Amino acid sequence: MTAPLTALAPMQDVTDLAFMRTLTRIGSLPSIFVTAYFRSTPTTCAIAEANLRCIEENETGVPIIAQLAGSEAAPLMRDAERLLQLPVAGINLNAGCPSPLVNRHGAGAGLLRDLPALRACLQGLRSVVPTGQFSVKCRTGWADTAEFPAILAEIAAASPDLVMVHGRTRKALYAAHTVQPETVQQAVSYLNCPVLGNGDITTLQQAQHWLAHICPAGVMIGRGAVRNPYIFRQLRGGPAPTTDELRHYFTVLTEETNRILHTKRTPAGHCNRMKKYLAFCYDYFTPEQEHALRRCTDIADMQRIFDHMQTPEE
Repeated sequence: MTAPLTALAPMQDVTDLAFMRTLTRIGSLPSIFVTAYFRSTPTTCAIAEANLRCIEENETGVPIIAQLAGSEAAPLMRDAERLLQLPVAGINLNAGCPSPLVNRHGAGAGLLRDLPALRACLQGLRSVVPTGQFSVKCRTGWADTAEFPAILAEIAAASPDLVMVHGRTRKALYAAHTVQPETVQQAVSYLNCPVLGNGDITTLQQAQHWLAHICPAGVMIGRGAVRNPYIFRQLRGGPAPTTDELRHYFTVLTEETNRILHTKRTPAGHCNRMKKYLAFCYDYFTPEQEHALRRCTDIADMQRIFDHMQTPEE
């Protein structure tokens, strides 16, 4: 039996090169990485340095897919051909980002309310991306999951090689208890390619349930993997992390962010960068520690808090 795929969901300024390197050092890697999106417009492609580094300095041994966000086929095709010259495993169309700024220009989840534009983008990318290398990440509609069948029909017509479905509408944003796993099952039944399920998978038990009952091809995990990066190890049959391993995770992440930022940031800037990850991890700390971490401006003080972290069971 083929092992399920696991993917790290792209999160702007979070699932970056420092986080990828951290997963390598702690021995808990997914099957696939996906970059945060490169923004394609008719006049330019925002080839963000941080995203390029994830590709060009990927030392993990895990394939990485470049994600594009745009609302017009020609720029997306242009930028896909450019990115395919780099060491990427494929191109992913972002049809799920709920950012108002991105959606205002018809990109990300904005494509879901303009099916002709979605169709043109899908077909255009399929025409330039080699077989086996084209994927799509989408939500289940703009405002209502009743929109999803028509979206799935457009996706299916482009014959993607892999689809990642975040089981929420754009309207739901990231609100608690709004993921609808049955919509992911709908995609699994409809599409003739592997489907990865995504959306509030935060524990090993949830991931295992999704793999057993919703999306057997695999899962994509974002915020849950930042909180517990050992979840990929656990999905391969490894043990749950110990408190010492979680302390080690924060220490390694501090070192790797410093490796990325040390020439550009002050100690306070380094702390602020770490807080982007810690936003998903504060329940590991006492209320007093959380208060101190949120206000910390010295990375040595932050490290001392990590050293004295206690998980809730302690």
